[in-house]
Amino acid sequence: MLKYILKRLGLAVLILLGVSLIIYVLVRCMPVSFIEGKIAEMNQGGATIPEETVESMKKLYGLEDDSFVGILKGYVNWLGKLVQFDFGTSFKYGSPVIEVIRDHMGVSFAIAFVAVILEFLIAIPLGITAATHQYSARDYIVTILVMIGISLPAFFFGQVLKDLFANKIGLFPPSGMTDASQSYTGFALLLDYLKHMFIPVLTVVILSIGGRMRMTRTNMLEVMNSDYIRTARAKGLGEGKVVYKHAFRNTLIPLVTSLAGLLPSLFSGAIITEQVFDLPGIGNVAYKAMIVADIPFIMGYNMFLALLSVLGVLLADLMYAVVDPRVKLT
Repeated sequence: MLKYILKRLGLAVLILLGVSLIIYVLVRCMPVSFIEGKIAEMNQGGATIPEETVESMKKLYGLEDDSFVGILKGYVNWLGKLVQFDFGTSFKYGSPVIEVIRDHMGVSFAIAFVAVILEFLIAIPLGITAATHQYSARDYIVTILVMIGISLPAFFFGQVLKDLFANKIGLFPPSGMTDASQSYTGFALLLDYLKHMFIPVLTVVILSIGGRMRMTRTNMLEVMNSDYIRTARAKGLGEGKVVYKHAFRNTLIPLVTSLAGLLPSLFSGAIITEQVFDLPGIGNVAYKAMIVADIPFIMGYNMFLALLSVLGVLLADLMYAVVDPRVKLT
């Protein structure tokens, strides 16, 4: 096991190096430039920016050479700072990238964590009951929910829920994290947070349970038709024990595979949902940084997610051995 983990960690380093190079080159080739955006802002007042000022700004931000060799030099400089655990300073926010990520990651993590728990508690039981009652009314209801979760775009469904629960019924606030007109403390502040988080969490849960339900139902149907399930029933085992002890355990293997993407999803932020509800999460912050080509933040944010993705895949591989004793990691 230890040998396998060390081998995977060594491979992860090579993967991260390749990912960082690809992301850096793509970011430097973006059609938008942070310097051009700054110059456009300065020109709004009718002032003319001298060429010397433009060149000094490019040199200040390390963007003076847009050639292929210049991009590679910029990547090497960025990589050298990364080795020293320096993610650089965000162009847009003017603070160290790691601090910007740390300050805004909590909101996104709270929404994603609660949504994931509710997703598993709802999607897996519904997927199992749909598979064990194939072509029944409950199976068709689950199928409809799956289609809703897969088909509806987040920006549309979020606006629908906001209009219903906030604007028409008035049960929950439409946007933001807290009520700026009040100075709550203690339990009242926590309750205010929960009220503001209800609609965003509901949006994420409804839109995410569809895929998980479909995966659970499909895998359960495949397992329920296996020979050992018929043998278990022939021995006189109760249907509950057949379904949850024998069938569901083998269904866990594909679900464990999906957990590889769970770790980065907890910290990546729901960009569209956070935009709809004006939440100060890391997804909203990353979107604003991307549209102005904030290279240090884009690199730090994406490398953070890449690292979590690699760790998520490693943890999923280790969970295989826990779920299925036949799996041997070497």
